[in-house]
Amino acid sequence: MSSDLYYRESIAGGGRRMLSVDGVKKRSGSSASTSAGPPSVGDGSSAGVLVPRRWLVAVTALLVLPWLVVGALYVWHRAPAAATRPAVASSASAVSPGPWGALEVTPIVISPPLEYVDIESGHGKGVQWFFPGMDASNLDAFLLSTGLSAETRARLLAAARPYAPLGSLVVTPPDDVVRGLTPNSRAAIYAQLARSHLNADQANSFRFYGDSIDVWLGPNLVSAETRALIAPLVYRHGGYLHFADMRLIGLRVGDDEERRLEKVLHGQATLRVDLRVGALSEVPALVEYWGRGGRRTDIKPLLESAAGGGTIDIIHLLPSFGREYLYRYPKITGADLERPVIANCLWTSLNFFSQSPDDRYLDVAYALDRLKHDYFVVESGFELGDVIAFIDADDVVYHAAVYIADNLVLTKNGTTPMAPWIIVPLDRVVGYYATRAAEPRLVYHRRKGL
Repeated sequence: MSSDLYYRESIAGGGRRMLSVDGVKKRSGSSASTSAGPPSVGDGSSAGVLVPRRWLVAVTALLVLPWLVVGALYVWHRAPAAATRPAVASSASAVSPGPWGALEVTPIVISPPLEYVDIESGHGKGVQWFFPGMDASNLDAFLLSTGLSAETRARLLAAARPYAPLGSLVVTPPDDVVRGLTPNSRAAIYAQLARSHLNADQANSFRFYGDSIDVWLGPNLVSAETRALIAPLVYRHGGYLHFADMRLIGLRVGDDEERRLEKVLHGQATLRVDLRVGALSEVPALVEYWGRGGRRTDIKPLLESAAGGGTIDIIHLLPSFGREYLYRYPKITGADLERPVIANCLWTSLNFFSQSPDDRYLDVAYALDRLKHDYFVVESGFELGDVIAFIDADDVVYHAAVYIADNLVLTKNGTTPMAPWIIVPLDRVVGYYATRAAEPRLVYHRRKGL
């Protein structure tokens, strides 16, 4: 932390592409006869009008059957269809209590608006794998370690040639070899490829936190045929599912299908967070935690209104920046096309308490300088709005996120319009960038004078 190397970085976005200028009704009846005698009137009972049973049956049917139909329709619509998207979790769960109060998190999945999706992705270009620093012997040893057969290794080595600019090898693998990789072999090879920016498909792979491809792809936007193409190409790295072979898919589906596919592949598993407010006596402490940045008076009435067991979505307790951006995607304007990058992790983190975002933070050098001079390092007792810097083995900052509570952070993973602002557990962010640094150093910063 003493070295200025810590602040010398260029933030590596995790987005995939950089923006540039970048039923039978059962009827039953009864044959029982009815008495035709008049009602008795001397025993305290009320006189009435004798109504034939069949009229009563008819009237009852007219009154009850519509409600039975409505109920049946309700149940039918509520019953999960075969293609219903599986829920990430069936109910909310609690996080560890603390000065932030009693929080409940509910997993949700969001994906970008269809009109945001760009499908210009280099179709027709052959797949290429770059292996910086490797010669044929190193490459063969590496491929052997991934579990490939001798025949497959030989085919890949035959497709290798020197790449002079880096003194390394580039492999043009046959499509059938790429399609035939086992998930384990694919994961091992692609993790290696992702270490170089030359392998953009792997370095910026689609990724989704979870175990189910069905949750990732959703129930009905993409066809069964497309799912069958995708499934063998999905691999796992840590807690994430990855997909990096759109080049093999794009030419086999139409543009509309590909756009829908990219929409769901860009889906992100995130969390909705609710604060449950207990007794009124708890409110002052909650105001103190959630009201940082001069907002205590603003949020106190809302917290008091929920006292006694009510809940509040914490989006209403965040500064204006969080209320404006959380769970949303960047809205690109013409001015954004003139900037070197659009909203990224540093811009997000340093603007968290800003009334109006400061675009100077888009300049990485400026943002890191402000992080160095306008913030101080804290080791414990983390508070809302603290900025967490992710630092790799070379003392380079490669990501930043905003501390919310417990292990929850607000993050924007990448610099593309397909990267939303989300709340997730901190370890999930670490896993998102695992190919960059499996065990990063995390340094917490607190803004001075806040």
